[in-house]
Amino acid sequence: MIKTEWLSDGRSMRLLESVVYCDSEGRLWTAPKGSVVDGASIPRFFWRFIGSPFVGKYRKASVIHDVYCVTKERPHKDTHRMFYEAMLASGVGRFKAWVMYSAVKCCGPRWN
Repeated sequence: MIKTEWLSDGRSMRLLESVVYCDSEGRLWTAPKGSVVDGASIPRFFWRFIGSPFVGKYRKASVIHDVYCVTKERPHKDTHRMFYEAMLASGVGRFKAWVMYSAVKCCGPRWN
């Protein structure tokens, strides 16, 4: 379970505890306590088809992805791939995870 508090803007949440995922290569991805997330890493257009970033089995993947899209600590390709793997690990079906990953890969943030 992810523990958060809503912020006054009505859209963002602050993590009350760290959220951690270990990918298939053994790399830890940590969204530290105090991080602010807003779900923006999932393009808003796609929310009508898949749901908002804060609802569903993909929530943990979305929160971690959000943090890395802000910090840019790892390349965007790795960050987006982690999103896909973390969704599968959370029980999201392969097709839905692929659709969401493809949307982020195509329309999501990029950096060097």
